[in-house]
Amino acid sequence: MAKIVFFQPHPDDLEFNCGHLIHFLSTKSVKNHIIKIASITKGEFGLPGFKYDKFKGDFLAKIRTKELFSALSIHGISPKDVHFFGYFDGFVKFNQELINSITQYLNEEKPDIIFAPEALYSWYQHKDHVNTGKAIYYIIKNELIDFKPKLYFYGTLFPNFRFGFKSEDFKLIDDLLLCHKTQFWLLNRLKLTYKFTVRRAALKLSGWKYAEKYRRLYFLNKNQDKNNPPFLVKLLTHWYSSMPWFKAQYPRELLKKINEDI
Repeated sequence: MAKIVFFQPHPDDLEFNCGHLIHFLSTKSVKNHIIKIASITKGEFGLPGFKYDKFKGDFLAKIRTKELFSALSIHGISPKDVHFFGYFDGFVKFNQELINSITQYLNEEKPDIIFAPEALYSWYQHKDHVNTGKAIYYIIKNELIDFKPKLYFYGTLFPNFRFGFKSEDFKLIDDLLLCHKTQFWLLNRLKLTYKFTVRRAALKLSGWKYAEKYRRLYFLNKNQDKNNPPFLVKLLTHWYSSMPWFKAQYPRELLKKINEDI
């Protein structure tokens, strides 16, 4: 049995990236693992355009929290196993405050395994994602906690671990996405490329047609070379980092309040 923490910057980030693995660990594994979900924000600004301004902020955060709980119930994960860090959607910075906050949480939970968004070699260079992964890597690398959990990044361009699933399991993702009704405008677009992505991820996994991909991080000096990607991955990372990624649109009054708070 292991305690496993899945970190997500926003309440819907795990569905495409880790949905099948979470479901297996929480409902099918014979080892009765303890699964925890750590959400850096509540996705307060996850609606497109200024026409939705009246819904953004605390109101949307409450809705997205309920959507998250609904999705996790499919995995049999209780709301009591979810921790919110209280950061603002779009304002997750790699700084001492974030490091201290995550360090405290990890010292309390002491997980054996951590899954987090890719901090560097990712096609999705959203700062909330990158800074979350970067903070967790920094904490373990610099031994700010007195134990050594295994760390895996999801959403990576440099996978070294894959979790296979069957074609009939696509219904699981459909069910999870339906729980996130406020985000369906975005998730439905991402779904168009999902099948291609997981099919390609399984090409190096014998016996499986579809797979989720992850990158395990190595911290011992003798294994450091395993963290270095080939030139093509570095090139793709540079290209993706130059793209104009989606950025939340903040109501003027709420933006003023956030800037005052931080």
